[in-house]
Amino acid sequence: MKLVLICDEEKIYEGDVSQVDIETESGATSILPQHQPYMTKISGKISYKPVGANVKLIDISAGFIYTDGVVCFAVVDK
Repeated sequence: MKLVLICDEEKIYEGDVSQVDIETESGATSILPQHQPYMTKISGKISYKPVGANVKLIDISAGFIYTDGVVCFAVVDK
């Protein structure tokens, strides 16, 4: 799955990931490849695992995320 992570109109990360974990107002959620279409508000942290690399963690103040199972778009504020 491809992740596109944008903060303050600047692309922080774009690349293939095996998993994205987010904190939402209703709890923690994991997004995996082939996930059903999903959109939600992010309210805490976002972490992602680039293919072949270690997990990256970002603390955020707010944001939202959308996936269609192939591409995952996240727009966040730090």
